[in-house]
Amino acid sequence: MGRSISWNLKKKVRETLSRETGAVHKEHGGRIRVCLVWPNAYSLGMANLGFQTVYHLINSLDDAVCERSFLPDKEDIEEFSRTSTELFSYESQTPLREFDIIAFSLPFEDDYVNIGRILGLANVPVFSAERDLTPLVIAGGVGVSLNPEPLAEIIDVFTIGEGEGALPEFIERFRALKDGAKDELLSGLDELPWTYIPSFYEYEYDGPAIKEVKRKAGAKEKVVGKKAFDLARFPVPQSFITTPDAEFRDTYLIEVERGCGRGCRFCAAGFLYLPPRWRKTEDVKEALSEGLKRAGKAGLIGTAVSEHPDINDIIGFGVEKEGGVTLSSLRFDMLDAGLLALLKKSGYKTITLAPEAATERMRAVINKGITDKEIMDAVSLVREAGFLKLKLYYLIGLPTETDEDAEAIVELTKRIKAVMARGEISLSINPFMPKPLTPFQWMAFEETATIDKRLKSITKGLLKEKGISVSTMSSKEALMQAYLSRADRRAGRFIVEASSKGWARVLKANEDFIISSVRMDRAKDAILPWDIIDHGVRKSYLWKEYGKALEARATPPCEVGECFRCGVCLPEYFEKEG
Repeated sequence: MGRSISWNLKKKVRETLSRETGAVHKEHGGRIRVCLVWPNAYSLGMANLGFQTVYHLINSLDDAVCERSFLPDKEDIEEFSRTSTELFSYESQTPLREFDIIAFSLPFEDDYVNIGRILGLANVPVFSAERDLTPLVIAGGVGVSLNPEPLAEIIDVFTIGEGEGALPEFIERFRALKDGAKDELLSGLDELPWTYIPSFYEYEYDGPAIKEVKRKAGAKEKVVGKKAFDLARFPVPQSFITTPDAEFRDTYLIEVERGCGRGCRFCAAGFLYLPPRWRKTEDVKEALSEGLKRAGKAGLIGTAVSEHPDINDIIGFGVEKEGGVTLSSLRFDMLDAGLLALLKKSGYKTITLAPEAATERMRAVINKGITDKEIMDAVSLVREAGFLKLKLYYLIGLPTETDEDAEAIVELTKRIKAVMARGEISLSINPFMPKPLTPFQWMAFEETATIDKRLKSITKGLLKEKGISVSTMSSKEALMQAYLSRADRRAGRFIVEASSKGWARVLKANEDFIISSVRMDRAKDAILPWDIIDHGVRKSYLWKEYGKALEARATPPCEVGECFRCGVCLPEYFEKEG
């Protein structure tokens, strides 16, 4: 028997829905009911293209209905508790535990802690072993596609890779098996190449390292991440629902490309989304036209947006329609006067660039492939185009980095400021966190004391410079993210504990284990928590790239379908769908 629902909470959700355009309301009868959950605030979830795309894809199926739920704010959580209300969906205000599937969208590790809070509010057991058949708790997204193991004891099924093409088959398989036993359902779902059922595997440990992995009889040896090689077969991800309550409330987001072939060795998204794929220009323009009608401004999203072959044409199209157009990323070596002039016309105020490191040697280590001259030439173009605001991204704690490499950020920034003259420069400097599926997945996270010392030195060196501001992430915050990104399933208990006690207390109680995990140098043949997943990029290739990084040797950008270096474009992996 369901609990009563607080009228105040229901009213607040209905008021939020009334400000939306594009939400889908479908009858539940006879359909597979999915509640898609963003484990953070509504404003952030509605600004995420992955979340919006999954919602749209599931609702495009006649035999399924997808509704949404989010982490309530602190005030609302108190109201849930006071009134004994269970967390419910937005569209129909149905309690989450009455859905067939609860699906978490998880692009970021720092949101994992909210999963326990959400399941607790929904009156659903947090750990998979304690739950019945329904609701089935699944998860997908960048974070878990790279490494699902930290949530292995919480999530029943992970969908690994890109959602296009995977969701219809998953829903169809679930419908056929949902009336049987949970083990039968999981075994049936395990037959899909891109699903990971963590309960089918057992791990043995040796300190912070993995000693052995044992598979349950019948469980697959490898999970092959789903890729939508032919993007033209699927709708362009965009802000299908617009709302003034989203983080980018006045911007209609559109994915214009996916993947990047530059091979920056620190970038997990670059390797995860290989090979690079461009959206058809006419499809992007169609979405852009719709977006400018609905919001007046569009944001073009992708791993390497400025490298779309028709990017100037696309921006020019937006300018002709008298709309604003922004780009999620710009490369120094892709800037020219024509592109900057278009960005200026489209309403751009701040140019954002990412040197990542301040010396050519360090940029060779990470395969950034940009010279000091190219940086300064790009800054000159920015200034000549009339831009007065420049944002720069740097990383601290990269492999082989010295104190001198870090302090070079001060001198490079001063040189850039001299070119920008009266312009304003804002620096975002973050500790580097090694990620799965990158050449740096084997390396140790830098000592927090070293990170703090280098950040302090940079901040001090720029303190008295006018027109320069510096923001940094604390080494302690980075430590937890660094741990979660490469953790094994033992992290699940920490995540659940942190959902009630906070990360500070969890870190204090388990500091030795967590630090030994992040500070561990992994051998070439070490068993990594994410080894079961195959995204097409060979582990041997990543190890070779790690060696080249330590020698500061460059690797040229990939040539799709021709170079075969990493493995993604090999015939057995790179196959057209359909």
